[in-house]
Amino acid sequence: MKELGIKTVLRYLNLAIPFLYVVMGCTLFFNLFPNLDKTKRIIFGIVLVLYGLFRIYKAYTKDRDMT
Repeated sequence: MKELGIKTVLRYLNLAIPFLYVVMGCTLFFNLFPNLDKTKRIIFGIVLVLYGLFRIYKAYTKDRDMT
């Protein structure tokens, strides 16, 4: 069985964490946090989704260059 090294773990985290940004941004689009102002919540959600998409792109290009 192949041993998991720190580089392998970091590689998978680099690919997985940006999806969490997108999910967190999408949860802000729905009224799950009623104490936040609607305008601020939507703007922050859009920023998180865009940042997550940017990180996905960067992780994909970095992973493609490494292989």
